Amino acid sequence: MSNKAQAEKDKGNEAFKAGDFPKAIGHYTAAFIADPSNPTYPLNRAAAYLKLGKNEDAERDCDTVLRLDSKNVKGHFRRGQARVALQKLNEAETDFTAALKLDPANQAAKQELKKVQEALKAIPSKAKQRTPIDISTMSQPLSQTLPAVSPPKRRRIPIRIIESDSSTTKPSPAASTSKLAEDTLLTPVSSRVLSPSPSQTTSAPGPTDTPSPSTSAPPRPPPPQTFREARAAREETRYRGGIFKADGSQTLFKAPTQAEQNGNASAPKREPPQTLVAFKSLWNSLTTEEERWDVLRQIPATRLPVLFKTSLDASTLAAILHSLRVALSSSHGDAERLKVVRAYMVNMPRVPRFGTVSLMMSSEELGDAQAVWDMLGRYQGDGVEGQMEKRKEDGSRSAWGCI
Repeated sequence: MSNKAQAEKDKGNEAFKAGDFPKAIGHYTAAFIADPSNPTYPLNRAAAYLKLGKNEDAERDCDTVLRLDSKNVKGHFRRGQARVALQKLNEAETDFTAALKLDPANQAAKQELKKVQEALKAIPSKAKQRTPIDISTMSQPLSQTLPAVSPPKRRRIPIRIIESDSSTTKPSPAASTSKLAEDTLLTPVSSRVLSPSPSQTTSAPGPTDTPSPSTSAPPRPPPPQTFREARAAREETRYRGGIFKADGSQTLFKAPTQAEQNGNASAPKREPPQTLVAFKSLWNSLTTEEERWDVLRQIPATRLPVLFKTSLDASTLAAILHSLRVALSSSHGDAERLKVVRAYMVNMPRVPRFGTVSLMMSSEELGDAQAVWDMLGRYQGDGVEGQMEKRKEDGSRSAWGCI
């Protein structure tokens, strides 16, 4: 057992007793990295995972413990606890049974085994599956053992053919073609007086010339006879609700000023990312620190635990720290910027696995955190709310490892 591993284990035990299970997991992880052959470190980390409800991680750590020491009673017992929470009752029963074989006087294992067995009895048994028939062992043919099936009944339905009436005559194709040609004629409309051609004056009136008495369509106005009448008719039917005015005094859109054009070109509006994948994709596409700061200030600091969840890595945390430090260095007296950076530094330790991730950062990256806290200074609020903010800030400084 190395001295570093033992020191990290002691720190983890202190954090575990204090109820700071994420910090205890970080120390147990560091101890296991320093001495991977000792099953005590993953066993203790499994206990911390069980406290946080991370049953899959606890089961995985217990697998590691039993791979290093197959006769570890606590390894079997804690894996059984994790599997009970994961509804793996049969596997949990096996773990508790193995723990009792190694330690028959273990009362906790007896109680857990009894609970698991009662839960298994309460589960309804599955319906029995039908066994197939073995034809080779049958004494009689299969056709004799199966019930006789009568053939399907058929019915005869009489069909009566109805002849069409011979007295009815179909219209000739020539008559249909002439009627279609008459229906598709267009009525000419012109602003000039039209003189009918001799062929039109001598032609017989078609069926469309006399309206049917059943139709109730309004009468059509007579076509205009002159250019002036056609223009007047067109003006009457023109839509008057548009945005254009005859005198040209309309204003459609306000033209942007040169300052607005320059501002839009230098700071394009970006939507704040809602997931870690979107955040990393947007972050990697940015080239300047000012662009990164523009993204950070649009994300509320209270949403950081929801945004990163358990997927925050050391490189992303270090990049955010560096951007916060550069943002403070570029403008010392910006109160709004100080407020945003302080909120980030206070809420970032609330991200899950923050203690583990911070242990993986280098001393230079942690130096950025110390520099940011130095530039922020102590919170100067008064009253009850000010005291609460000071306590939050002190806890965050401790989580960052800063004074």
